[in-house]
Amino acid sequence: MPPRRHIILLALFPCCFSSCGKQDPSKAPVINTPTGAKVDLSMISLVVSNPRITLGADHTSALEFDYTIHNQAGANIAFPCLYNETDKLIEVNLSDKEGNPVQTGRRPMEDLTLTEPRPLRILIGKTTRSYKVPLMPELRKKGDPINLRVRLHAPSRYDELRSSLEAPRSVILWP
Repeated sequence: MPPRRHIILLALFPCCFSSCGKQDPSKAPVINTPTGAKVDLSMISLVVSNPRITLGADHTSALEFDYTIHNQAGANIAFPCLYNETDKLIEVNLSDKEGNPVQTGRRPMEDLTLTEPRPLRILIGKTTRSYKVPLMPELRKKGDPINLRVRLHAPSRYDELRSSLEAPRSVILWP
């Protein structure tokens, strides 16, 4: 090969592999939101996947899904929080085709909070977690459509400063 092609190949080689790995969250910069300030979620998205209602052998039902938080802010986002995991910031609303609510049950240790706020971080990149909540007993036909609405709320002492994300709504079928 002529020397000119070698130079071009050497120049392109690092570019081919520059996006192979994702940024390490432990080395990413951190955007700290002060206590009482609104958390900026403008560069974050929430997606729900694999939503399903399961029916146990004892005829109890539960809602299960995976949720992905995609932080494209270029930094981890930290804010003071009384909860120690993002699952506690998820709000789930279920309703039938007439708009009547389907009641969720309580999750184990749902109301436990930390004694004082600590920084909760939304890590850079995509983070996927599983979520499960029991459902109150319902008399429903198999295959009834159930509307699912999932939101993530960054907490604030004042409602006008609360930041929220909403995943695209979906419809799941009663088992």
